[in-house]
Amino acid sequence: MSRSATKKYFIGLLALLLLFCFRMAAQLIQAFYPVDFLPPFEEWHSGVMPYNLLVTCQVVVLAGCTNVVVKFARFKTTPNYKAGRFYLAAGAVYFTVILCRMIVAATLVTEIRWFNTEIPNFFHLVLASFLLVMGRFHFKYGKQIKKGEQRLKPQKRHS
Repeated sequence: MSRSATKKYFIGLLALLLLFCFRMAAQLIQAFYPVDFLPPFEEWHSGVMPYNLLVTCQVVVLAGCTNVVVKFARFKTTPNYKAGRFYLAAGAVYFTVILCRMIVAATLVTEIRWFNTEIPNFFHLVLASFLLVMGRFHFKYGKQIKKGEQRLKPQKRHS
């Protein structure tokens, strides 16, 4: 695995992290100091959970994503094939559920607010994409490491 490969994943993960940071900042601005050039607060918040709980959850997600991006920036990420499989599966399920939610909102239940929150839906896709990109890195390069380890294992001699 080359540094340039890690750097490509770092750039993708950083872009997704910055999008999520923008979402958090824009929502906070609209909650406390609304401005005209951003959509109103109600469009950023689906109302499923109280805003203070949502912000707390977002800070936890932000901390986790930041930790991942910093490790990639410092080339301190060790690919792990099993982790890659997990992140890919979780990201695929997350992405699919949100995509289905958006399709249902556009076609069947246009009057139910939880389905019809375009901005939160978009940023859920951003977070799902973060998992998919991270999963791809771990899966692809962890598999290479796993194959390399298998070749290096001494073979048992039969007597």
